[in-house]
Amino acid sequence: MKKIIIADDSFFQRKTLQDIIKELGYDSEAVSSGEELLEKLDDSYDCIFLDLLMGGISGIDVLKALQARENKIPVVVITADIQKARKEESLSLGASAFMNKVVSKDELISILNNIFK
Repeated sequence: MKKIIIADDSFFQRKTLQDIIKELGYDSEAVSSGEELLEKLDDSYDCIFLDLLMGGISGIDVLKALQARENKIPVVVITADIQKARKEESLSLGASAFMNKVVSKDELISILNNIFK
């Protein structure tokens, strides 16, 4: 079973994502900060969902840290920041996909199908 880790400082967003991911047949784990994600991340995960706007280490800083580690795990950025420049920066730092909040189930299915095809 594919395992997904979610990093978002919003309990509501973490819970919503976990519920959808579980319904789609994937296993998930959630953390509330970029620091926690970087500490916990190992090769047992198949995908990362990452919020950009978190307290502490931002999602952009997490992407930079993952790039420095030569991360091979696909990263899906999820954010309320809909600026085109933010999306381009995320993708240039290695993100595989970019989703705007509020997350839609159909969009999530499409992204996961593309990642796990």
